[in-house]
Amino acid sequence: MNEQTAITTTDNTAGKAAWVCLAIAWIAFIVPIPGTGFFIGWPLNLVAFILAIVAMSKCGAGAGLWQLLASLIASPIIYLIGLAVFAGTFGGG
Repeated sequence: MNEQTAITTTDNTAGKAAWVCLAIAWIAFIVPIPGTGFFIGWPLNLVAFILAIVAMSKCGAGAGLWQLLASLIASPIIYLIGLAVFAGTFGGG
């Protein structure tokens, strides 16, 4: 009569990995070295986007929502800031 059901909480490792990929991508966007934003940052941003979808499918919609929004909205803004830093570093004679 007194059955105890074990409540298992799933660890959101895909969501954590998405944040790590986003952080590395954003650093690659800001560093004023030619090609790092395009060849390192954007592929990592794509990986973070996919990991956010995996987190949402495993742990529910709230588990990867912020990572997905950051990948779609914040990353292009940070990339444009990185372009401005790059232009300021190499364009200011």
